[in-house]
Amino acid sequence: MSYWEHYPALQNELRYVEDYMRQKVVSKKKILTDISLDLIDAGGKRLRPAFLILAAKCGKKYNPDVIIPLAAALELIHTATLVHDDIIDESKFRRGKESIQQKWGKDMAVYVGDYLLSKSFCILSDRTSIDRLQYISRTVKAICEGEISQYEDRYKKITTYDYIKRIHRKTALLFALSLSAGASESRCSKKIGRALVHYGIHYGVAFQIYDDLLDYTSEEKKIGKPIGNDVRQGYYTLPILLACKDNHYGPMINAILDLREDITKQQLDDLFNMVKKTDAINQTKQLSNRYIQKAASRLDVLSGKQDIANTLQAMLNKLQ
Repeated sequence: MSYWEHYPALQNELRYVEDYMRQKVVSKKKILTDISLDLIDAGGKRLRPAFLILAAKCGKKYNPDVIIPLAAALELIHTATLVHDDIIDESKFRRGKESIQQKWGKDMAVYVGDYLLSKSFCILSDRTSIDRLQYISRTVKAICEGEISQYEDRYKKITTYDYIKRIHRKTALLFALSLSAGASESRCSKKIGRALVHYGIHYGVAFQIYDDLLDYTSEEKKIGKPIGNDVRQGYYTLPILLACKDNHYGPMINAILDLREDITKQQLDDLFNMVKKTDAINQTKQLSNRYIQKAASRLDVLSGKQDIANTLQAMLNKLQ
């Protein structure tokens, strides 16, 4: 959990979250237990539980007996969505290791994803109010609808507005939910609660844009998944959508995209090189920075919790 090495207190609480997850995924079916534990032990940044814990510390009542299980439940929801994403995308790797569907088969991956979702809602039904449970359920529904919209938009050159709307539901909502849940459970003021939710939305959008940029700024071994997978499957991220409009390279980029799943490795390399030669990467970074600034502006209300504000600002800085 080196992502949080400069925040030892938070890092320690995230270890409690992981321990709680390990306890709760144990099943009478050994294979479910083994695969679930493999997923948890594969690691990850644990951003959503971290944000929930940070938000909870902004309130009057921080109760770890409630906050740790709640953080674990939301991370299990996130993990389940990743398992299902890998099935749809036919991804062979996740976080540098074999994906569940690659290692255990698609059938078992579906079962494990469903199992993790069911375990998360078992935790929630025992640890939170019916109103909070309904809010979480509505958020999960919206995330699913966002994924369906993305599927329906395959091979389409959508607008920047539609791209933002898509990642708002696909990614940002769960960050906002994590902060909202932490703030609500610890009885934060409405002013702080609203600010944290808006921070989560803006952070989530910037986070997804940053993640989409990694295909052009990083290497496969660093990001732990094949680069270019999305392109063949018709999921066009903002750098490509903007590059399609370039006067010089746009027509050539569009011609390659029109080949869809028949794009060769060489053509994919050519496409990525052309995208890098346009202004699309710079424009994408500028848009990400605007959302980073929007998120940062919401931290002013945390003047009495400067350590929390500083940590949340540091998380934004990692996206630049």
